Amino acid sequence: MRGRPLSVRLLVAMVAVVLATTVGVAAAILVTTARQLDAEVDRGLDSRVVAVSESLNAPRGRDLFGRRVRNPLGEALMPLRFDTVAQVVAPDGSVLLGLGEVDLPVTDDVLRTARDPSSPVRRSTVEADGRPYRTITVPLLPSGALQLGRDVSDIEAAKQAIVRWLVAIGTAAVLVAAAVAWLVARGLARPIRTLARTTEDIARSRDFDASVAVPPEHEVAQLAGGVNTLLAAIREGRDRQTRLVQDASHELRTPLTSIRANADLLARGGLDPATTGAAIADIRAEVEALSRLSAELVELATDARGAEDPVDLDLVELARDVAERAQRRTGRTVRVVPPPDGSARAVLRPQQADRAVGNLVDNALKFSQGDVDVVVRADGIEVRDRGPGIADADKARVFDRFWRADASRSLPGSGLGLAIVKQFADDHDATVEVDDNPGGGTTVAIRLPSAR
Repeated sequence: MRGRPLSVRLLVAMVAVVLATTVGVAAAILVTTARQLDAEVDRGLDSRVVAVSESLNAPRGRDLFGRRVRNPLGEALMPLRFDTVAQVVAPDGSVLLGLGEVDLPVTDDVLRTARDPSSPVRRSTVEADGRPYRTITVPLLPSGALQLGRDVSDIEAAKQAIVRWLVAIGTAAVLVAAAVAWLVARGLARPIRTLARTTEDIARSRDFDASVAVPPEHEVAQLAGGVNTLLAAIREGRDRQTRLVQDASHELRTPLTSIRANADLLARGGLDPATTGAAIADIRAEVEALSRLSAELVELATDARGAEDPVDLDLVELARDVAERAQRRTGRTVRVVPPPDGSARAVLRPQQADRAVGNLVDNALKFSQGDVDVVVRADGIEVRDRGPGIADADKARVFDRFWRADASRSLPGSGLGLAIVKQFADDHDATVEVDDNPGGGTTVAIRLPSAR
């Protein structure tokens, strides 16, 4: 860098800062998203392989290796979905039983598993019929192996789409930063060298929380202020990207689970028209909710969230809608207890209210093994569970974003559910209370000043 014009040095430093940040953020987002997607597939395969392998390891399942039997899997086929391929491999590599549209390749690792009952579980991504499949291979007794695979073409396509978007955004950011740096650096003199050294130090240390000192009463003050603004934008962009991934993962999980459950229900067939209509209506409602949530997440990422207009809502109807969706999704009992006069109304933002009450019910179902009660009162809604309760030391922090108690760290979730409830309460000048139930468990109540 020595001997080159100061404008060139400043240009290189600015581009280096933006490029390093863009690459770092993009890599973090890509790696995190890819790991989450692969982990979801692996968890699905794990849950499916247990039932199938137990059936094959049972006495009538082991007969498969001595003679031909019809449907040796029995009821173990029930957990399989249309996107799953299963096959049983003998120690000699022959496929004794196949289920699915394609044949999974029998690799050396699969043969080693088939020949050694003590072999560990093996996971891999293979290609079958021109499509990628995520597979799991487990040994069977006394010999043989079970392969399960899931078509992950959609997941690989999603990863490629993320890469393309990140490359496009990163390229645009670098080009804009380079243009700004060149235009400003041309008219600067000696004091800019100090600024150039500072930006180079930031690029080397990647300490984006630092700022550039602005010299008073000098032309370089504007450039220094611009660098500080750029650093603030980088920090904000980094934080926004992290929040976006976490919020999307948390918010999309529930409607996607509901859609999957209803789709499986419809796929089994034999339903009466009323049940079929209810399942289709629920899928449509969840798809609409996903569309609204997608738009909201985009607005959140671009700092342009639009306000939802409050409307007059029936709190009993709101609670029943949430409870019915939760029951269809989980099979658990969620009771709605209306007020004595049977009605309670409030002026609320409907989508935000639905998500807040839904998060309370989902949280209660997650921590409670018994039924959950949704009690509608004249001044708001209470959700009561029969779980282990919340420690007094944790009650003050349960509404913090991404905070989770030590007892719940092994459970699914990102720690955003109650934070979203708190945001709903703040937006409506309401309060959220956490109390212990006399018989065990926790009651979380939303007190609405506008309820009547």
